[in-house]
Amino acid sequence: MFWSEASRRTVIHRLHPFVKMAVGIGFTGFALCLREPSALALLLGFLLSTFVMARLRPSGRRILFAALFLGAVTGLNFWAARDPSHAAAYCLRLAVFLLAIPVCAGTTAPQELTRALARTPLPPGMVVALMLVWRFFPLMAAEVQQMRQAARLRGRACGGALTRLYRGLVVPMAFCVLDYTDRITLALELRGFSPEAGRTCRRQPAAGAADAGFLLLALGTVLAAGWLQWGGGAP
Repeated sequence: MFWSEASRRTVIHRLHPFVKMAVGIGFTGFALCLREPSALALLLGFLLSTFVMARLRPSGRRILFAALFLGAVTGLNFWAARDPSHAAAYCLRLAVFLLAIPVCAGTTAPQELTRALARTPLPPGMVVALMLVWRFFPLMAAEVQQMRQAARLRGRACGGALTRLYRGLVVPMAFCVLDYTDRITLALELRGFSPEAGRTCRRQPAAGAADAGFLLLALGTVLAAGWLQWGGGAP
């Protein structure tokens, strides 16, 4: 996860979780409606600016993998359509998809999202389920990384690629999921956890001027992208 205590002081980290979630989901959905590369580049520029303001620091491997992936997608689209504008639009749209939701997740601590969800009319059991799903994927990503490191330490396994994938990833992942489920269930039971029980917290999440400003900037970006797509002489 990108989130850390050291970077929590940034303006982006202090925004209301629902504001960031709305912007991320909105940009993802709006990118599906755009075909003009300049319009999509505007959305991507806003997300990159948010990424920089939040001081998120992805590893060099992730940056390299993302660049190679986007480059391969662009090349394949250009080879299939022979249209550089179409290939650029597809690449930019995919880049928006890859950034919109991670920026929200990477700048929102789990406890902040829990407090925000607790103030909604959602059933308490659904709130707990959403939080367990929220934490599941980062934990499983860490488990997969440990499995890969263990496999490299043991050397090359016998059998073909499918056999190594099944024995080295699928089977351990199944046991990890079962272990995660058992540990969560036992932890909640030992603590006498009840989703319906009332809870208090020192700081309740509330939207402020920074949230309004962020939403206005995001809305202005969407309107400008829409003008580039439909009002600026684009086909």
